[in-house]
Formats: sequence, structure tokens, C-alpha cells
Amino acid sequence: MFLDFWDVLRLVIPLAMLPVVAARSQPAAAIAWMLLFVFLPWVGLVLYALFGGNWVLRRLTKSYCQRIKEIRSFHDSTACTPHLLYSPHSDGLSLATISERLVCLPAVAGNRVELLENGNIIIDRLIADIDAAANHVHLLFYIFRDDPTGRRVAEAMAGAARRGVRTRLVVDAFGSRSIASQLGPWLEANGVELKSLMPVNPFRRHHTRLDLRNHRKLAVIDGNIAYTGSQNIETKDYGEGRPEAWHDLMARITGPAVLQLQMVFIEDWYLAANEILDSPELFPVTQLEGDIPVQAIPTGPTEPNTALRDILISAIGAAHESIIITSPYFIPDEPLRVALYLASLKGVKIDLLIPGHTDHVIVGAVARAYISTLIDSGINIYFHRGLLHSKTMSVDRLVSVIGTANFDRRSLFLHSELSLLLYGQEITQRLRAVQAKYIAQSVPLVPLRWKRRSAVKRMRDNILKILSPIL
Repeated sequence: MFLDFWDVLRLVIPLAMLPVVAARSQPAAAIAWMLLFVFLPWVGLVLYALFGGNWVLRRLTKSYCQRIKEIRSFHDSTACTPHLLYSPHSDGLSLATISERLVCLPAVAGNRVELLENGNIIIDRLIADIDAAANHVHLLFYIFRDDPTGRRVAEAMAGAARRGVRTRLVVDAFGSRSIASQLGPWLEANGVELKSLMPVNPFRRHHTRLDLRNHRKLAVIDGNIAYTGSQNIETKDYGEGRPEAWHDLMARITGPAVLQLQMVFIEDWYLAANEILDSPELFPVTQLEGDIPVQAIPTGPTEPNTALRDILISAIGAAHESIIITSPYFIPDEPLRVALYLASLKGVKIDLLIPGHTDHVIVGAVARAYISTLIDSGINIYFHRGLLHSKTMSVDRLVSVIGTANFDRRSLFLHSELSLLLYGQEITQRLRAVQAKYIAQSVPLVPLRWKRRSAVKRMRDNILKILSPIL
């Protein structure tokens, strides 16, 4: 009996896609894609066209270091001189050196860092700083929503523009799509320069994949003040500290590290507007505001695209006593999971806090599928009673990580993210105090009870783990 045309195509699609997937994907992801092509070839072909190819914005395919050098060449004052507060043989210096080689930005001392937990207060502080701006306001956000919070920030930006302050806003084209119809045109009509990154329209010349997003949250005012962390510009129920509310964490930075964050904005402005910002006012002479060394870690779908994962592994490997991680989603790849396992074997106490309920059902389900594996790796898991959106990690008294990146494949390898490495005992103790509040608001997972789940749930988890590299 001869095969018909469609049967032939079902055989040809997996064979044709094998060299494509093998060349562009990590081994685990390649296997997951091939399983999909074998069992659902047409579905797999459509999904790979949307999510699997490497069709990044043309300018984004340059390595991060190349782009940084290209922009820095226009203004010498952007170079930062490292002032590390560590002895030559300390673990902190080793981590800072590895991170600098991966992202081309050094750790700089002399910074003051405030950790802001209340989302409503964060917006109030940001608006107050915008209202006081004298030269420029730069905002870069994954989500800038047309809602009461978005309109408050928009009005502050428009007010700054009317005072003659150069006001620029970069948003992710997908995450901030709600402002396209009304708020975006209103901002432009009121003097705000608005650009979007990573459009998903396949008919546009520089379209990109739907899952390649700019997930950063960053504000820079006058080159002297910067904010970054987990919070978007949108209205959420922050509940004045109620455990069941939404929980974000932002860092407000003053000092030399602000110039590094200015560089991150200028890079994304260049990608969005094809314009290099080189005005001297963007890089004022910064004063030493405190004693915290800070290192900006901007990462994204460039080469090497494992930089953030590798930095986290280096920090975990330096731990001697304890690690605390908070993340809305925790889907580690094998090297990250092994690093945590080895840390646990040498006696490091590892606490992981994730929300009991997430805002993305599928991703949350995949994260839960890894819980048994994490338990076997010696990790203590807590379910937060609210929606814990803070993305943090603290390691001993050595280093703190605060940023925009979740601990999952999209953030680690696909999205453009922005993390901060904060060095020293004082800032780590402050982060640990915030994390202790999260633990007090959480319910610890009982390993024995979890492993007694039904056979159907265990089977579901095993299937999700197989497909996780492409989810």
C-alpha cells in the first residue's frame, strides 16, 4: 500500500527539521522539539515558526560586548573604573571578575542602594524623582499599561517634557501593547519620545519571535538616580503588605553604578530608535553616595546567551552556609540544578520561595513539575500565600542578586533581562530581612506529602518536564 501525500509529509517534516533544530537548539530543547515533530508534525512546524527559530532583530544579533564597545566609543566618560572592596583572594572578587568577562561591565563601589518593597510607594518615589528631573528622564519597561498607575507615570513624564526635560520611554511591543491605541499617542503628543522594541508583526522587516521579549524594568533620572527590579508600570493589588497581595522588589540606586544602568538604556534606545545617545549630560560626574559595590548584569538573546545562568552557577558555587531564592517561576536547566545539588551536598542550606498560585498557568504547572527533583536535590521549598513577583537570590554574606529575571529558561536564555549583583554583608543582610518576611508569609512544603500525590499528577509532571525546554 502506497503512502499518500500527507503521510509522506508527516515523515519528511521530522527528517527535514532534525538538522535545523540540532544546529539552533540546546540538546534538551532539540529532543523536545523532535518529539513534537514526530507525534504532531504540523503543530510542531507552526510552533517552531513562532517560537523556535533564531529570528532576532538584526541589530540584536551583535554580541552584547560588541554593542557596548560601539556605543562607548562615542563617549569616553561612560567607562567605569572598578573599585572593588574585596581582598584579591575573596570569592566576591572571583564572581565579579567572571561576571565582568561575561557582560563587559565591572563592579563599581561607592553606591547607595535602597530596597523598596511596597509597590505603591515605589510608584510615588519614581514620580517624585521624575517631577524633580532637570535634564532627562529615561524609562524602559516590559509592561507599561494604560491603567491608573500607567497614566500617573505618563502624566509625570509629560509634565517633565513640558519643563524642557528630554523624556524618553522604551517599551516592549508585546508586553506594553495596551498603550498603543490611546496612552502612547497621548505621550508623544505631549513631548515624550516613545519607542517600542521587538515587534511581533511577521510582515515587518525587523519582526522577532513572540517569546523573545525585552523583560527589563529600568528608570534613569538625570544620570544620578536609577531604579530596577521586578515591578512593571501597572496597577496591582499591593495590599499594604498583606501576605495574599502582589509582592515586588525594586532597588533605587545612586552613585557610579547609575552610569552602567544608563548604558543599558542607551543600548536599548539604539536598538529601538537606531540612534546613539551621546550627549555629555547623560553621563554626569557621579559622587560616591555609599559603600555598596554594584555590578549591572544585562543579558539577552545574544552570544553568549548563557551568561546569566553561568553567573548564578558561579554565585551558588561560592556559597558556604546558605542560599535563599525567590522567583515567580523556578524551572532550572540541568547545570543550574546540579549546581544547587552540589551546594546542598557540601552542607549549604537552600531555601526556595515560589508563589502558591501563579499568573501564568502553564509556566506555573511546569515549575511544579520540577518540585520532586528539587526536593531530591536537598532544597527546602516554600509556597508563598500571595503572588510573589520578586526575583532575588542571597548567598551567605557574600552577594545579593536583585533583578528582572525569573529562574526559568525564558529569562535565562531568551529574554533581555537586567540583574544587579550587590556585594557585601550590609546589603545582603537587608535583602535577607526582606526574604525573611516572604518566608513568614509562606507555607513550607512537606516532602513526604508531596511525593504521595496521585499517579495521574506524577505522570503529568513527568510529561511537562520532557516538554519544558520548549515551554
